[in-house]
This record gives sequence, C-alpha cells and structure tokens, in this order.
Amino acid sequence: MDRVSRYGYVNAKLRARIGSMISSGIIDAMVKAPNLGEAVAVLSGTQYDELAQVYARSADLQQVELALFSREVEIQKDIIAALDARPAAFVSVLLEKSEIENIKNAVRLWYSAAALHHSISYRAAYVYRERIVNDIDWTRIVNALTYDDLVKAFHSTLYSHLFEEYTEQRIQRDGLFDFEITLDHLWFDSLYGALDHLDRADREVAEKVYTVDADLKNILNLIRYGFYHNVDAARLSRVFIARGGLYSILEKKVSRGELTFADAREIIKRKYPEVNEQLGQMEARGELSTSHGELAYGTLAIENYLAKRRRKEFTSILSGDPFTIGTILSYIYLCRSEDNTIRAILSAKYYGWSEDQIRREVN
Repeated sequence: MDRVSRYGYVNAKLRARIGSMISSGIIDAMVKAPNLGEAVAVLSGTQYDELAQVYARSADLQQVELALFSREVEIQKDIIAALDARPAAFVSVLLEKSEIENIKNAVRLWYSAAALHHSISYRAAYVYRERIVNDIDWTRIVNALTYDDLVKAFHSTLYSHLFEEYTEQRIQRDGLFDFEITLDHLWFDSLYGALDHLDRADREVAEKVYTVDADLKNILNLIRYGFYHNVDAARLSRVFIARGGLYSILEKKVSRGELTFADAREIIKRKYPEVNEQLGQMEARGELSTSHGELAYGTLAIENYLAKRRRKEFTSILSGDPFTIGTILSYIYLCRSEDNTIRAILSAKYYGWSEDQIRREVN
C-alpha cells in the first residue's frame, strides 16, 4: 500500500481533531474555578463532556480519572483499527504504555494488601478492567492473595517472564521501585523493536522523537536519583533507559564512578543547553540536596522545560510529510498531554491548591 492510501484519510481526520482540541480559555476557566465540582463542570459540552457527566452522577474524582483513562485507551484503539498491519502494530506498542500504567496501579493494590496489610476494597473499583492490548485478567490481579496469583494473571503475555523473574519475598523486601523501572524498560525495548518493522519514512520520524524522549527521561532520572537522592552507581545504571543519544556516555561514566555534577552538565549542554543553565542555577541555590525535604523547585522547572521540549518535538512533525505515521504520533502525544493537564488541574482542585500553585504545575 502506498503512503497516501495508508495515511491520507486517517491523518486528515486526526489533524481536524487536533484543531478542535480544547482551548487555553477552557483550561484557564478550570484553573480559576473555585472548587473541584465547578472545574469539572467547565468541561460540559466539550469533547470531555463525559467526565462532567460522571462527576455529576458520582461526585467521585477517581471515577472521573477512570473515565479519562478509558477515553485514552479507546482513542488509540480507534486509530489502530483504521491502520494496516505495520503501523497498527506500532501504535499497539504505544498503547502498551497505557497498559503498563494500569499494571502498575493494579500491582500497587496487591502490594498494599499483601505487604502493607492495607484494605484495598474501595480502591479496587478504580482499576480499568477491559482488555487494552494483551489478554490480562485484571480481576484476578485485584483479587490476588499471593504473588503466584499475579504470575498466573500474566501467563502467556509479554510480561510473564518479568513476573517470573521476581518473587514475593523480593518485592516485599525491596518494594516496587525496581519492578516498575523494569516494566518501563520493557516498554522501551518493545518500542524500539517495533521501530525496525516500520517503513523507512515512518521509522525516521519515530526514531527522532523517541530518541529525544529517551534522552529527556534519562536526564530527569539522573537529576532525581543521581544528584538529589544520591543512589549508588549500580542502581542508577539500572534506572537509565538504554536508548537515546546521551545514554552511552552517561552510563559509562556512572558505571566507573566518574560522573561528577560538572561532567553531567557538560554532557547535557551539548544537546540541551537550557537544562544545563537551569542545573547551574539549582547548584548555585544549593537545591540539589535532600536536606530541602521535598524535591527542589528547580527540578520542577526542569521537568516543565523538558515537557515543553517533548511537545516541540512531537508538534514539529505536523509541519513535515503529511503521509507518515508522524501525524498519529503527534496526535496521541497531544491527547495525552491534554489529558494530563486536565488530570493535574482536577487533582489540584481536590487538594485545595491555590490558582498560582496550579499554574506553576501545568504551565
């Protein structure tokens, strides 16, 4: 199938949807709303009207978040159904990212019950139970009493070997941090494996944005775990995603115990000079220390910059070749970004944040 036939109709449809995404005025009205109920009500009559209806029926923010997650899944399933084999397979891998987030949520419930002996009955209702990509028995996970029950729930999926590698004793002893990092790495491995099966034009577009994506995640991991929490070199190496343009040199220096803060700034400066400048400001203010209690405000500024950089990478696709997978990647990213903004505002309203606090979080 030629590229025009493959992407002409679906990309035109998605570009129209991008043009009709909710306006900054709606976001502003949500931020200014005096309480959670009125912030949700702002979404009435928009493409997020279902969220307003769910809240009107339940007055339950977690039900709204579940409806938002369901919406994300269905949007990507609709795209997959409109594509032929190779691009459909790639978008299915993108959807596995949502599946992994659902796995994390479900396993955290099991951990809360099995290791911390907390009641999870009320929270279990908020786990998404429909098929996402793989055939996973979500109800079995929620009802699991032992780790063996979890392993059986993932039998014959791409996650089965991961669950078999861990044990209940290991997770109860060490917690879920390493387990969840391994899930993230598994997704990146699947993503890059799927890239190899795309046509050249599609592969070039996708490699460009996901190379930057891996870089930005590794920068955040380095700042958060390497310089703020000062984890040991072996653990920091396990946190890094083995992809992107910065990984090899960062991992090499970390594994040798040679990565100083000055070295990291020099490496990052080559591709991301704005991050280097912000790191310098954080160092000057003495923010790279857990003695500050919560994660330094400067880190939030870096996270916001990296989010803007990711947005720039994905939206720049729209000015390129209209007959590649790029429009689909951009649309999925923009949908998730919009959903995350809505999710962050509603959560902030629930916790009673001020308007200024919310704007710092979402801008």
